[in-house]
Amino acid sequence: MRPLVLSHDKDLTTADVLAVALDNRPVALAPATKKLLAQRRKQIEGFVADAQNREEKIRAYGFNTGFGHNVDLDVEASWLKELQKSLIHSHSSGVGPHAPVDVVRATMILRAQSLCRGHSAIRPAVAEALIALLNAGITPVVPRYGSVSASGDLAPLSHVALALIGAGEVIVKGKHTAAAKALRAAKIEPLVLEMKEGLALNNGVQYSTALGILAAHKFDRLLKTAAITTALSAQVMLGADTPFREDLHALRPHQGAQKMAAWIFDLMKNSPLREAHRPFDVDGDLQDPYNIRCAGQILGTCAELLDRAVKTFEIETNSVTDNPILLLLHAPKGDKFHRFDGHFVDIVSGGHFHGMPVAIDLYGLLQATAIVSALSNLRCARAVDGRRNKGLGDDLKWPGVLPDNAKDEDVFRQAISSALMIPEYATASLTNAIWGLAMPSHLLSISTDAGQEDHVSMAANVGLRLHEALDRAAEGLAIELAFAFQAAAIRREMRRIPTKKKDGRNGWQPLKAEQCRLSPVCEGVLAEVGKHFKLVRTDRSLAPELAVLAREVLAGAFVARAEAGGMRF
Repeated sequence: MRPLVLSHDKDLTTADVLAVALDNRPVALAPATKKLLAQRRKQIEGFVADAQNREEKIRAYGFNTGFGHNVDLDVEASWLKELQKSLIHSHSSGVGPHAPVDVVRATMILRAQSLCRGHSAIRPAVAEALIALLNAGITPVVPRYGSVSASGDLAPLSHVALALIGAGEVIVKGKHTAAAKALRAAKIEPLVLEMKEGLALNNGVQYSTALGILAAHKFDRLLKTAAITTALSAQVMLGADTPFREDLHALRPHQGAQKMAAWIFDLMKNSPLREAHRPFDVDGDLQDPYNIRCAGQILGTCAELLDRAVKTFEIETNSVTDNPILLLLHAPKGDKFHRFDGHFVDIVSGGHFHGMPVAIDLYGLLQATAIVSALSNLRCARAVDGRRNKGLGDDLKWPGVLPDNAKDEDVFRQAISSALMIPEYATASLTNAIWGLAMPSHLLSISTDAGQEDHVSMAANVGLRLHEALDRAAEGLAIELAFAFQAAAIRREMRRIPTKKKDGRNGWQPLKAEQCRLSPVCEGVLAEVGKHFKLVRTDRSLAPELAVLAREVLAGAFVARAEAGGMRF
């Protein structure tokens, strides 16, 4: 695998970050960038030394002052290295279970990319240390909680930096070990931090952004799976494909709605079961409920939230977010620092470390996850309702609605069966759990640092809850896939669908075996479901199979199967 080269003049994509975080793509530092970092480090060192030689007191946050509300405390030159080391040790105070390895690796590559832009006053050795750990498969142990995502993700990023200096714990090949031991084994020298470098490592929202990039990747799969489950449910519930027509959505051209409607329409294309009831007077229903009829519009908002989030995360990927930042100095003739004119020594304090831009889009994805879950739950609730599921019977019991001359044994067997009743309860529980996770933390700032940091974004907390919500949504979609699998089998077994007779009485329209099939793409998806979930003929515990289905949803297995069948997302 070719290394991902970090360069001061080259942007990374979220796909690049995912390749390092998930696929262990190696990383390298561009020679020109290494040279630029060394040059700019020399410039700022010369600037600070010149000021000291002139006995002109320059107070620069991160260089020769304390941190946070200790900004008014000066630090002598002989203590500057200790200042940086102390910063990292003191700020490595996160709590809770450790963050997943992929999140930490994404955090590391994001931090390295930011430092490589050349505005953080670091030596090349700092970026190279991050790269060395990534390439050696050494992942710092980072507790999940402790960041308010405003003066950066201070605690999580400090735990990353702690490993660079040979302290704390790391994970190597799934096992915890001391960082010092892991570095020795990999023949990596611990980093000795110099002026400003500790602050450069822990100021920024790369932890929150890493959570966002990985969540967006996960949500993309769930959104495509939601299009699949919508198309499956629409077919087995004898729904229409007309709400997803291209010419219809051209009249209200929201890009997200157009995309989702096109996906669902294509997934339903060439469905024999759909053609069997295309005349609406077959079952007497002119319109489907909103969970199907409005799915394009509703899921379209989710697609747009995803697109927006990805754009934000890509901006963050390539941004300089620490504080202070070095900018080009403009010192005219006669100025005491004229000889530094055109050098990157203008030390500017700003607020690029504030996580609100990330928090907003993390929350957008959290909203979108709740929307996907709610729609899926509504379709599942209808699937087990014998009054509303178009002749599938109560709780999707096998083999569906029994004929009038059914055997007593079959009647009794259905009487004692709950079939898929409780998985529908589970979808309600999952949806409610996601709603509970959807607290708008970014609106609930808590002042920190003795009031110095009086508005914080809480982006990391939103991101952590987003990942939990995505896992719950995957479980809900897995249940809907199981329902569609069972419902499709019942349709094939019954070979009849409900219809309205001319006199208004209910009746049944017989179907041929081939008319009971779903669209070719959806039949392929059902075959994939059938590898992990078996037809429910008699009651059994479904928990193990549903858990496997959920893992396959997160892995994108059903999206891949649809694509293998010709679907283009």
